[in-house]
Amino acid sequence: MRLKVLFILMLVFICSSVFSQDKSLVQNKAIVVTELNSLLTLFRTSGSARTISMASIDVELQRLNDLVTQVQPSIYFYQSELKTFGNSPTNLYTDISSLGKINNFITEKQNIEIVTILINTERELNSVIDLAPFSNFPNLKYLYFISNINTTSENIASRISNYESRFKLFYKIDKGDRN
Repeated sequence: MRLKVLFILMLVFICSSVFSQDKSLVQNKAIVVTELNSLLTLFRTSGSARTISMASIDVELQRLNDLVTQVQPSIYFYQSELKTFGNSPTNLYTDISSLGKINNFITEKQNIEIVTILINTERELNSVIDLAPFSNFPNLKYLYFISNINTTSENIASRISNYESRFKLFYKIDKGDRN
């Protein structure tokens, strides 16, 4: 029983820290970037152990899990080349070098819920990650950084500018072959 209570408290703490990025954090430049796999693994394995109703957090984590793991209508925008698959895309895939061109090329912004940003090189990782282009995406909730090189959440957070508190930021290190 104590283990279950401890586990529930840990889950509440993690979820509240992830989903409560308020304006005071933004003003103090404390941008939180969470490692996605650990959060989703905790969510997937904790279902039967929960006794406290956390329906809204469960729904948000389930939606995030679906956006990341299930096939969704998507836009791919890499090196000024745009490809759209499906109707009313909810996912946008891009890279750091394409961020400045997003508003000129992406017209279907209204349904985008998650943007996955690929970080390919050390130079990209050390550049400013300007989130201003995403201010025109009305339903955007999640920004997901996938880095091909080793990094930390603090390193990514320190590179971000024009952050809005409505965005939840996640990252993953993935050195796998994308061919």
